[in-house]
Amino acid sequence: MVLTGLVLSVTSCKEKDKASPSENAISTFLTAENGITLAPRTSGPWELGVVFSVSKAGKITQLGSKMPDPGIYRVIIWDFETKQLLRQKSIEQTAPDQLVLDGVESLELAVNKRYVVSINSQSAGTNKRYLFARNATSTGFMPFTQGSVLVHSACYIGASTATFPGTVTNVQNELYGLPEFTFIPD
Repeated sequence: MVLTGLVLSVTSCKEKDKASPSENAISTFLTAENGITLAPRTSGPWELGVVFSVSKAGKITQLGSKMPDPGIYRVIIWDFETKQLLRQKSIEQTAPDQLVLDGVESLELAVNKRYVVSINSQSAGTNKRYLFARNATSTGFMPFTQGSVLVHSACYIGASTATFPGTVTNVQNELYGLPEFTFIPD
């Protein structure tokens, strides 16, 4: 009887110690076979955002970028409702069209609360090309769910400074800039 209790206790500890797999919802969705194509655009400067929420409690541990040109890009996590900046990171991307992720202080996310991850299209004071994603018919493909992350829509504002991307909101047929984050569910 003592042995059975010990086995159950050890099994329970092992299940709790299992790490949840990390999720990169935006890039995972965009690399899947789903009819979404990527192309570059040149204009700006823009603060290009993606509105998202999570279905499980967890934390963001990295921010990243995938831009068509090398550069140092500012990536920000915002609270959608308050428009408060929660985390910011400058991401050095040394190769074109390559996802680069870098660690940030963990940010706990609440279930079903909306956040925005954004990237600025300017690097060192120069407007850079940015990627946009759309499907072949140019119809809406958002919202979409990838893992524990629900991507609601895209948003943006013309700005070179850290500004909440709230001028144009609820865009569901294109995704801009391709910022990324690593989410680890609890």
